[in-house]
Amino acid sequence: MSPTLLDIEKFIGQLSLDEKVYLLSGLGRCRTAGLEHRGIPSLKPKAACLPCGTGMGATFNTELIHRVGCLLAEEAKAHNVQILLGPTVCLQRSPLIGRGFEAQYKVAASPLTHDQSDNSIEDNIAMTERTLREMHTMPFQVAMRDLSPWLVMTAYHKINGVHCAEDPKLIREILREDWNYDGLVVCDWWGMYSTSEAINAGLDLQMPVTMERLDASVRRVLQLINRIIAGQAEPIEDANTEHARSLIRELTAESVVLLKNENNVLPLTKGTKTRYGLIGDHWKNPAVAGGGSSEVEPYYVSTPYDAFVEAVGEENTSCELGCYSHKFAPLLSGLITQPDSDAPGMLLEFFDKDPTASDAKLVYTTTTEKTTMNFGDSLPEGTMPEVYFLRMRTRFKAPKSMKYRFGMSVAGKARLFIDGKEMIDLFTSHPEKTDNTPCFNGFTMERFAEIDVRDGATYNLEIHLINEDLGYRVGAAPAGGVRLGGFEIVDEDETIEKAVDLARRVDVPIVMMGLSPDYEYEAIDRKSLALPGRVDELIERVAKANPNAIIITEAGTAIAMPWVDKVKTLVHSWLGGQGTGHGIVDVLFGEVNPSGRLPLTFPRALEDTPAFLNFAKSDADIVYGEGVFVGYRWYEKLNRSPLFYFGHGLSYTKFQYSNLVVPPVFKSDPEHIMSIAVDLANIGERSGAEVIQVYVRDLESSVQRPKKELKAFKKVHLQAGQSQTVNISLDKYALSFWCQRAHKWVAEAGKFEVIISTSANPKDEVLRRTFELQETLSWTGV
Repeated sequence: MSPTLLDIEKFIGQLSLDEKVYLLSGLGRCRTAGLEHRGIPSLKPKAACLPCGTGMGATFNTELIHRVGCLLAEEAKAHNVQILLGPTVCLQRSPLIGRGFEAQYKVAASPLTHDQSDNSIEDNIAMTERTLREMHTMPFQVAMRDLSPWLVMTAYHKINGVHCAEDPKLIREILREDWNYDGLVVCDWWGMYSTSEAINAGLDLQMPVTMERLDASVRRVLQLINRIIAGQAEPIEDANTEHARSLIRELTAESVVLLKNENNVLPLTKGTKTRYGLIGDHWKNPAVAGGGSSEVEPYYVSTPYDAFVEAVGEENTSCELGCYSHKFAPLLSGLITQPDSDAPGMLLEFFDKDPTASDAKLVYTTTTEKTTMNFGDSLPEGTMPEVYFLRMRTRFKAPKSMKYRFGMSVAGKARLFIDGKEMIDLFTSHPEKTDNTPCFNGFTMERFAEIDVRDGATYNLEIHLINEDLGYRVGAAPAGGVRLGGFEIVDEDETIEKAVDLARRVDVPIVMMGLSPDYEYEAIDRKSLALPGRVDELIERVAKANPNAIIITEAGTAIAMPWVDKVKTLVHSWLGGQGTGHGIVDVLFGEVNPSGRLPLTFPRALEDTPAFLNFAKSDADIVYGEGVFVGYRWYEKLNRSPLFYFGHGLSYTKFQYSNLVVPPVFKSDPEHIMSIAVDLANIGERSGAEVIQVYVRDLESSVQRPKKELKAFKKVHLQAGQSQTVNISLDKYALSFWCQRAHKWVAEAGKFEVIISTSANPKDEVLRRTFELQETLSWTGV
């Protein structure tokens, strides 16, 4: 039976002005407004737990990412969700950007975020029109051309003095007129700073304006609803299928980048008597995702420790902490159960007044397995009082005898009781805020409580929280939330010595450390590239103790590696999602030949990065002074060597390139497509995949351009001994730049070079050929 679509023009004629305005307003944090009495549904968005965006970008595998898009569709159907808030497609102009881990990949039929250059609220981004069009709108332009997305989300900040959500140049001139976009434009949460300006610029969701403009926006909202109704399938019962788990494991493994393998320690071999030493807190507490609105509670987490023990047996494996890498007390996942059962998690009871009062009324009850939560508008509508009191109860079971430190931070006011005794007071006062804090930097600083716990003993934890701040205010900031974590108190001098001693005693020590959502988090930029705490010291000492040491780093963006020249084997594994453990271990043991490539450049020092001098504000502006020289383009132009170039990544096999064929002339036919070909052979002893990277250099440009620009790539899987002729197409954009005088794309007549390389490093170039464009081309649109 065909679904019944809305009669858009009929509805527009029937709706009152108040109803039209209501339709253009987001309902809370996770759904659009609906008019159920008129048959207009509310749309609610969710997301699935996968490796971070940079990790998916590292696969350089468009077919695999398409399969991931299908998986997200299955996940959405399972939860009756119509919109996924992603992907983020902004460029990483600085490795410090808090949401950098989210960028670098594309998925069809989702809203693209953010439009444009993602940074923080109220910042003004100053950039040239060429920088805007060539760099920061280009990912959106490609999506408009190839994918026809239904939604685009604007960013919070200003560009050249105008907020993105009300910028007629961005929304009306570029998006709607130049690219002919007919989908919905929405602002980010609380990201609209005007009414008439936003609607007149072309924003739809979230207003006194002309009725014609208002109707146009309402029409696009109803059109989106019709598109979703027409494409709806029957909900499926469970998205956590064996197929989904297998795909996520494959995705994680293919994202892993082998950066160094000088002694050929990798791949490891199963079935031998090799003794392994696993060092670092990420083995048992891996970084599966960054923090913020992209973070979800996964169905499961495959820890690297469990996956490694599964591969070689516990008898061949020893483990040492080394040192901590967390910023906030690690969450209590796996250590807590409900107060009246063995089910994992906490019991949450909401009251209309202090639950210790005899006439307190219980208004809502729920449970959670995660010990961090920010309630906001996620609580049931119509039942919660404006000021509510929350009692959270759980049981903590000590995994061993030790001195233990609980850490708590809140939005609102709260107290922590352990076995009935008040241990943390965030009710009468809050500590001075001297650093970033959890949950969009909206929680208090942590306060701590230390107790001695006995192996196997159970301790009753109880939190009393009220959703008002110290000044008795209720609103967005003190909306109510709590984060509770804990960890063993250790002497890191001793734990590092134990780790170094283990490294000396085993055949292969493997350090796994890195960043986590504590450091890579929406709304919080990092302050440096350094790994936290004493991690660098630990890595350097382990590498010195055993030349077979393998270093595995987990991070969604670039990190500093002051020890890089002292280690022989180095693996970067991003934030790997719920399949982290098995994905990494598959690569370590050669079940999967590493084929990940860096989707960004790793600098040697922060001072070397293109945005270093203008990342922070200057007179309230952030100047994109690097222009079009982002990433590898900057380093090559300045003849400055980074730590690892964009596109770098090693394999357990070897590939050979030959016979690059490039037509001598780029023909100016209606399609403006040139096909090139190159032969690729796997001359090693293992099957594997190579990423063919095609760069183009303009030899006669009238404007300053990078020495070369990546214009195409293709991932090719070959068996050992197999060869293949690979065809790749280049279009007119491969030759062009944005002309600020003409306000058009221009490809100037003259000579160009096609460069085949295994990374953006000039030393990795393998083949090049020259061709000519005989007449200048110019155009607008996509």
